[in-house]
Amino acid sequence: MKTLDWYIIKKFLVTFFFAIFLLSAIAIVIDITEKIDDFIGNHAPLHAIIFDYYLNFIPWIGLMLAPIFVFISVVYFTSRLTANTEIICMLNGGVSFYRLLFPYMFTATLLALLFGYYNHHLLPKSNKVKIKFEETYASKKDQRSSDINYHFQIGKDTFVYTQSYDINANSGFKFTMEEIKNKVQGFKFTAENMQWDTTKKKWKLTNWTFRKSLGKYDSIGRGLDTFMVLPITTKEYVKQNYDIETMTTVELKQFIVDQIHKGNENIKIYEVEKYRRTAIPFSTIILTLIAVAMTTKKVRNGMGLYIVAGMLLSGAYIIIQQFSTVFATKGNLDPLIAVWIPNIIFGVIAFLLILRAPK
Repeated sequence: MKTLDWYIIKKFLVTFFFAIFLLSAIAIVIDITEKIDDFIGNHAPLHAIIFDYYLNFIPWIGLMLAPIFVFISVVYFTSRLTANTEIICMLNGGVSFYRLLFPYMFTATLLALLFGYYNHHLLPKSNKVKIKFEETYASKKDQRSSDINYHFQIGKDTFVYTQSYDINANSGFKFTMEEIKNKVQGFKFTAENMQWDTTKKKWKLTNWTFRKSLGKYDSIGRGLDTFMVLPITTKEYVKQNYDIETMTTVELKQFIVDQIHKGNENIKIYEVEKYRRTAIPFSTIILTLIAVAMTTKKVRNGMGLYIVAGMLLSGAYIIIQQFSTVFATKGNLDPLIAVWIPNIIFGVIAFLLILRAPK
């Protein structure tokens, strides 16, 4: 590499890590103000707050916004180089625009690989420690209920569904258990509510209805309360709700396969997470291309204009990302396509900007 390459790489990395440092500091201050009462009230040890929580909180918040901060960092320091005519001197000195891209792409690719490896392998392990701390010392545990549908296959032809489940109360809503043989329903048991009885180690089912097919006739029964032993404990619900954050990608892929075998068709949220762990780090490369292409042309008030444009594009990327995720988890959009839609759109923007960049 030439001196010019190392100069740009140094500017890139210093600006990015400084931005991440500021983000982390601000995020920690805000988080402390929100949780200080919980830490004191639950007698959280100082070493656990620092080493179990915040040392794992920083990579969690950092990786969530890292591609956006790469983009803003490149916009900031490249617009400064342009304002100081350094980029113009490089281009007029015989360095082509595509050669100028090399140190940017080299650094962005290294960061993307680093983010990807951490997302797939290290962040889930870090999240386990962070979540365990939250469950013990922070009130966030009280917010951990889920509205997702739960599907279990508890026998060869027997399936269980629960519309929603509150992990803190160990209770569920809209419970259904049915037997289906050769696409024909054998019986169906439904209950409005389910509650885990810690003493009896059974599920208490409220406002239940039982229907069993007897050929030409159906046998129907109703009742207020009943207890039932199921091969499903509260841990099964906790596992489905939490593990998406704490599973490595290898474990997540196996979990998806297991859920399919159990008859759980509601796995889009897990597939989105699987693909997201690659798509978001890759966006670092695309956003870097856009940042360089849009800031190498000197214009009046260029630095301020470029920073504002960078902030707007960052916001647009996040909004598109959120919308596509919602369409995948709540609609019929394929999770793989949904996760990559922002990169496809911004990849086209990058291509068009590169065509118009000064050569």
